[in-house]
Amino acid sequence: MDRNETVAVGVIVIIVISIGVIVFWNPTTTPDVADVRIGYLSKDLHQLALRVALENGLFERENITVELVQFGNGALEMDGFLAGQIDMGYLGAAPAMLKRINQDIMITILAAVNLEGSAIMVSKAEYDAGHVTTIPDLVGKGVYQPGPSTVQNFLLRLALNQSGLSYSNITANTISPSLMADSLTAEVPAFISWEPFNAKAEYDNKSVALALSSDIWPRHPCCVIASDNTFLSAHPDIVEKVLDIHVEAEQWIVNNTEEAIAIATDWLEMDETPVENAFNRIIFDYNVNRTGLEMYLNFLIHEDQLELSKIPADTVAFLDGFINTTYVDSLPL
Repeated sequence: MDRNETVAVGVIVIIVISIGVIVFWNPTTTPDVADVRIGYLSKDLHQLALRVALENGLFERENITVELVQFGNGALEMDGFLAGQIDMGYLGAAPAMLKRINQDIMITILAAVNLEGSAIMVSKAEYDAGHVTTIPDLVGKGVYQPGPSTVQNFLLRLALNQSGLSYSNITANTISPSLMADSLTAEVPAFISWEPFNAKAEYDNKSVALALSSDIWPRHPCCVIASDNTFLSAHPDIVEKVLDIHVEAEQWIVNNTEEAIAIATDWLEMDETPVENAFNRIIFDYNVNRTGLEMYLNFLIHEDQLELSKIPADTVAFLDGFINTTYVDSLPL
């Protein structure tokens, strides 16, 4: 965890509880009991609203004590839900859905966080040499991804399908997004990640974009806020406050672009140029794209990513139970 994040959140305890997971405290009332434990992804610009809420003191204003739990990807965060480490979380819609179904991890999607904001990148050396300049050029090669159950994995599969290929035509390797650009080789010349790692790789002259996710699927759903169902039933008042704060932070980002980029630049510890480029590839929107989530579900079924015995017999009924937007729908415009 970086020093700025530590100071901004008011850390009093740091505990490494598993690989890729860091817990830190944001005390506002009591030093050892949090009102809500919120998961999020490490250095994911998609989830800027959470950082803005912290920086702007929105949790303190509402007298909510928050424990933040950091994860390496959405699949690990779903494991955090399963292990009882978090009550709510910012994570990708794809891992939320896939692991909700396959592992019966009982969560509910309550709001969106962003649309778009990912990209398939290729080594600049391989691109300039003419070895990999299109998606079909990836056949027989390796591609780094942040995890098999992530939004980025979904987008990679979709991009391959759109090029008349399948996931079996490439070899997917899972590593941290922060390591991807520096790990590219002739054998593994490409990666897919969330922002700001794509814009940073371009800025550092290490990679070139083969396809932005906006090209693969315009306005595709990405990160969402979800809640553990038991916590949602027991503490609807806290959930409502967290969602009110989230919506306020999202609207603030849209209305205060320069200030939002400044917060992101400080948080990510990057130069402003790649952060601004990454920011401009993300649509910050709290409205859930149900049609997009239905497409995720159908594609997961098509790609044999769901256990046969767990595939919902009625997908519409499943989505009705999996998505609950009544909290944000009731907010004044």
